[in-house]
Amino acid sequence: MVKKTPKSLNSGSNNIQADVIILGCSLPGIVIAHKLKKKFGNTMDIVVLDMSGTPKMVSKCNVSFLTEDDDDDESEEEKDEEECKTEIHASDNMARHFLTKYARELNIPIPDCILEPCRKLNLNKLFQHTNGSTVECPSDFHDFTYLNFTEKFELNQFQARLDHSMRNIYLNFKEDNENERNLLLHYDRTTMEQHICDSLLFSTSRDIMRTTVRLVCGVPADSVSVLFYLHQCYRTNSSKNHLDGDNTRLREKLLGYCRKRLVSQMQQSIEEITLPVKHIKEIRTYSNKQVILMTMMGETNYICNLLAMALRPDELHNIQVEDQLLSKRDADIAGAMRRGRAKKFEIEYENNFWADQGYSGEILSIKGPIIWAMEKPNLSTTGSSRRYFSLVGYLKVKDNGKDVSNKAAVVEQLVKLFGPEAESTISYRETEIEDMFVPRCGDYVALRRLTGQVSRNYLEWSALDIFGDGDVASALQAGHAAYLHLLTSLRPQAQTYEDLTTASWPIILNSNAVEDVLSYVNYKRSMKIVFYTAVLFIGIRLLRGYMQRG
Repeated sequence: MVKKTPKSLNSGSNNIQADVIILGCSLPGIVIAHKLKKKFGNTMDIVVLDMSGTPKMVSKCNVSFLTEDDDDDESEEEKDEEECKTEIHASDNMARHFLTKYARELNIPIPDCILEPCRKLNLNKLFQHTNGSTVECPSDFHDFTYLNFTEKFELNQFQARLDHSMRNIYLNFKEDNENERNLLLHYDRTTMEQHICDSLLFSTSRDIMRTTVRLVCGVPADSVSVLFYLHQCYRTNSSKNHLDGDNTRLREKLLGYCRKRLVSQMQQSIEEITLPVKHIKEIRTYSNKQVILMTMMGETNYICNLLAMALRPDELHNIQVEDQLLSKRDADIAGAMRRGRAKKFEIEYENNFWADQGYSGEILSIKGPIIWAMEKPNLSTTGSSRRYFSLVGYLKVKDNGKDVSNKAAVVEQLVKLFGPEAESTISYRETEIEDMFVPRCGDYVALRRLTGQVSRNYLEWSALDIFGDGDVASALQAGHAAYLHLLTSLRPQAQTYEDLTTASWPIILNSNAVEDVLSYVNYKRSMKIVFYTAVLFIGIRLLRGYMQRG
């Protein structure tokens, strides 16, 4: 039972005391509260402080929950087969792993179009160049068959090099090896823009990679470190799983299907322990190894043994945190993180005329305003048919923040791609996506150190909400990691095998020694080698001629 101390004559404030307080009603914070409440019930005092004000209503459109009758209709053999199928697919992709685990725990069905986006269709995709010309693509975008040989070669080499670097860091990295530590810091301090310009020669190749970085991170390539981008490749199992392939994360960010249902279910389970709170003014240590959170008006203070920080980095700006709890350097790192921006659109038609023309509806464009799009899948788990057909996707975002409606430009672009039928729209809407926060170049190693450690100095930072709407699976992972850290600090004997196996998500990173060696070869490096070889050869010839004359 949460303890509430009445106002004292001296302080004039109420004190609410608990074992654990989760500050922030973000998805990582909700996961912590849900898991703790499910495990301990009323035997542990848990409080969630919601600083967001009035909670938003979550749409339950096209969602159905399995009932006991539904389970009876399905044979045990089919059920086991489906579970095994899902588990196999979840083993090589972090997004599928965590979405599957939590959807199964909360009894939420997930459509195949999210869990298995790599399903092949006998329809062509479209690629659009900066000059507006289009090329049909019968395979995945990451195969680059729509480019000429030289552009295709250097982009394939670039992706192979990214995958090789990613495997070296996340599978073979040794912290006690000075060379590897220096390489890690080099990747952390180098921007993707610099890496792209150093590795790629052709403008089309560079533009495709810049577009990919923007889609994945929500910020331009000059604001993303190579290390941060490699970590995104690691989470999706390869640099090839962003534009298509197993791009569960990119589709979920666009559709928002799993987030709505997971948040809705878990919020219901923690409703009774969630308290609305106005602005927190100060967080500092308290007597008997406790932490106190002081509100702006001072009417109510909150005291706990452990505090899980589930706020967004920008919400820390107006909270004074004691130096013992958060060092100035860590505060600067969190405060300097840049929020990614993404804008999605949905345009509705009476029929899918693109399929009649032999196209899947998937678009990759380096011209804009549409930069990536697909046909909106049928998300109904009840098998109901659709009345209308839609194209959904991401729009090019202007960094100056002066975005206006792109409807006219979007329709014009679709007319160029599919013909005059694209003019007859039923509806059109655009929505801003609150993408993840991206650390400054050089800060990612320190940020991972802050959020990856078990609760220290009474505060747990693993749940820091740096993911926004941009990466739901990573938010689930962060909440689960923070939950395990709190268990380790409070009741380590309560950890179960299932808790630990969920946290250590399995991943399969295929490696080929020959491909790894060949990945070093690219046009710019080859030109440098030829140049230096020519200089060396000419130098030797001049030296020999000089010596012969002497």
